[in-house]
Amino acid sequence: MQTFAYDGTRLTYMQRGDSGPPVVMLHNAGSSHVIWTPQITALARQYRVYALDLPGYGSADQPESGYTLDRYAALVRRFLLDRELTEVAMVGNCLGSAISLTLARRYPELIRAVVAINPLTESTAMHGDLRVPARITRGLPDSAARAVFDWHTPKWFARGTIRSWFSSGRAYRECPYVQPLSAGFPARALVGLVRDLSSFAALDDWPDREHLPPICTIWGTENRVLSAAAGRTLNAQLRPDRAEWLNRCGHVPMLERAPEVTAIITDFLATTGAVAGDFSREIPAKSTPG
Repeated sequence: MQTFAYDGTRLTYMQRGDSGPPVVMLHNAGSSHVIWTPQITALARQYRVYALDLPGYGSADQPESGYTLDRYAALVRRFLLDRELTEVAMVGNCLGSAISLTLARRYPELIRAVVAINPLTESTAMHGDLRVPARITRGLPDSAARAVFDWHTPKWFARGTIRSWFSSGRAYRECPYVQPLSAGFPARALVGLVRDLSSFAALDDWPDREHLPPICTIWGTENRVLSAAAGRTLNAQLRPDRAEWLNRCGHVPMLERAPEVTAIITDFLATTGAVAGDFSREIPAKSTPG
């Protein structure tokens, strides 16, 4: 892992691939760059891949504050500028999608395309399971929030959280990347995120869609953390150039349906120079015994 620091905060990242256009991959809250392991290997054959650990997670810093959408977006933008990365393809999940879409909206000159998997907005969060901790945490007085802020999530909590990302217990048990994601982390990053959910409301409204780069959305239809139903409403506003709905899939389709998600990403990135038509389609789940 390499490091990058901006304004006193350090993020870490893995770089793979020596040539080709840049692809920056951003994980969801509670995870790290590890979720992209299957896609990194495939994409590095054609692209320069940068898979980041955002502050609060993985091997990045865990600062006392700054877990807001604006702060994350500013940090990732500075990373792009410092590395002189332009015409960047952003690939994100949940929080990573929100950051990617925010950058595309604010700095379209930097972004070539966005693959937004399970985009986190205020609506998708408050219609999914995230609404319960969000309502509790957002209602805490500052003193109580600070007490929760320093609580380190134990392994059992982390494992339970990760289990909720999958559509089935079998998919969870068979995933080889659960163990490295289960170490736990300070709760401050999640507390800061849910207390900042009002900032994500801007992503529920897209009057300026014509100024954005090409966008592909991917949703797991059985996502419980965020609402896939609210995701369909979001898509009606966002009007992505390509929309994929993966049946029998939850919050981490890049792990649960790795080959399909990799194929969608590589195909979309290969065609982003063309005018996109209506690529929206349903991908049926593969039948599995039992």
